[in-house]
Amino acid sequence: MDFQLDIRTMLITLILGNMFMVLLIFAYRFRSPYDQANSSFAVSKWLQAAGWLLVLIRDNLPGPHLILLSNALILGGVGLEIIALLMMAGEFRAGARRYYVIITTLSVLSFGLIYFFHNSDNLRIASASLSAVLFVGFPAYRFTTSKEGSPLQTVMGLVYSVLASILLARAFSALFSERDMNIFSPGLAQHLYYIGMFLIMILGTVGFVLLSRERSYDELKRMANVDELTGILNRRAFIVQAQLAAAAAAERREPISFLLIDIDHFKRVNDNYGHVAGDSALRNFAATVELLLGPRDLFGRYGGEEFAILLLGAGEEESDRKAEQLRQAVMNSRIEGHNLQYTISIGVITVIPDNKPQLDLLYKLSDAALYKAKDEGRNRVVRSRPPEGLVRR
Repeated sequence: MDFQLDIRTMLITLILGNMFMVLLIFAYRFRSPYDQANSSFAVSKWLQAAGWLLVLIRDNLPGPHLILLSNALILGGVGLEIIALLMMAGEFRAGARRYYVIITTLSVLSFGLIYFFHNSDNLRIASASLSAVLFVGFPAYRFTTSKEGSPLQTVMGLVYSVLASILLARAFSALFSERDMNIFSPGLAQHLYYIGMFLIMILGTVGFVLLSRERSYDELKRMANVDELTGILNRRAFIVQAQLAAAAAAERREPISFLLIDIDHFKRVNDNYGHVAGDSALRNFAATVELLLGPRDLFGRYGGEEFAILLLGAGEEESDRKAEQLRQAVMNSRIEGHNLQYTISIGVITVIPDNKPQLDLLYKLSDAALYKAKDEGRNRVVRSRPPEGLVRR
């Protein structure tokens, strides 16, 4: 009886805990704009609180189908909570959607068939536990194996793995137990099960809040480093990363090539076709160039129609070839929805940097070459030669 009372106490704690978590998330995200992940998470907590409430009072309420309803609410709430976490982590893609549609359908069919045709407490417990294993198994696998995931996601994946093991142990315990089990039955498997439910409640909320902060930080970082129109590095981010890359190249005595690019007569594009077409040209240019760059190369917007590229490990011959390839690709590109063509001029400088690479000097030298390209008629590549003190290759 003491253990049974303890289970009822834990049920009350689960009910109040899930309700409190809703208030916590609401307060945390009060001033944030509408977000589907936040709404899904809040609904999931209400569903779980309602499900556990029905479990607690089902013996005092009439109606033969309260067991079916309480199980559906709890399982649906847990599933929706995990989906909200996957949304927040950016992992709820098409494959995950199909997976949860399939296992939700199978879970409902399994529990319904058992309930209506072979209504056994042990089979119901085993079915619900195995369904929960499938629900938590996906984030356990995804968070622990994703190469792009953060340390936070890895820890969450490991905890979900432990939880899946607990649920699996409960399912086998119910299947092979010689005595009838129910939600209030004593035993190690039941005790571990409730610990698992507490883990879902606490880990889910803490993980959701931390993932939310992580996503907000990534968004702020992206806004600080990325040009909003073209999606490439902005000037500040390009300079910072280029200086670090040049310093690393200096240690390896590796050549680098700096390309400064200007879209020819860009003001005419805006005047003749409008600023919408001009923005499309900038996006088209950035997309065309990115397709031709390597994973080590840096590409940024210096401002207006001026762009910069840092080719790591590229000597004069290779950088000339790359610059000409870029020029021709842009000249032959087409802008969807606009009947316009445009060209670019490029100034190039190649050096083996010293221990204190001066990016501003590379910019000035390539800028001089760029202006020479414009003076010579535009739509061409002109190379600048480094002065004494910079090693040329």
